[in-house]
Amino acid sequence: MNRIGLFPLGIVLFPNASYPLFIFESRYKKLINKCWDQQVPFGINLMLPKKLSEVGCLTVVSDVMKVREDGDMEILVTGRNRFKIVQIYDGVNDYLEADIESYEDIDSSFDPNLLENVLDIFNQIAKKVKKFKIQEIHFDNLEFGMPSFTIALKSGLSLEEKQRLLESRYENERLEMLNKHLKFLFPLIDKAEGLETLAKNDGYFSL
Repeated sequence: MNRIGLFPLGIVLFPNASYPLFIFESRYKKLINKCWDQQVPFGINLMLPKKLSEVGCLTVVSDVMKVREDGDMEILVTGRNRFKIVQIYDGVNDYLEADIESYEDIDSSFDPNLLENVLDIFNQIAKKVKKFKIQEIHFDNLEFGMPSFTIALKSGLSLEEKQRLLESRYENERLEMLNKHLKFLFPLIDKAEGLETLAKNDGYFSL
């Protein structure tokens, strides 16, 4: 069992996805500096009002883009593997720490026809959106072993939906969730609510 520093945030970070962060709280400056200097990971867990999600994403600092005179930092982080919190420690350091255990898929196999359907509707939406750019995703370009997480980055999911996706341990189940969501979203794209839903995902960089 490993002990790591925790960084509760109002985002869900997926494996193999990158996200820019601005670090200004002193306790998290300490955590990020430690992780960057020692090249060790920390955990990002979704923090909602009065609730910290148990399943999070093990995260590395992939780049420190800018450090200001007061020590505030602009960094880029990248998700690795999922984990589940076993025990939280508060007060040992300025930031939360936790003992964690690995949280892997029970079944990562998937139906290729289902994946093709999800990619098809995703790409139809990408072509339909004109106000901002959504890169199409094609099967041959999916190098990551769990394609659902790559597709989810720009699919307009709510925080709760992203967390459910992160917690799912079956690739087919995640693809089914995306398929249902994208089918619901598709007819809304011509309306303001459809574009607003997709715009919520700004920030992710897919690798």
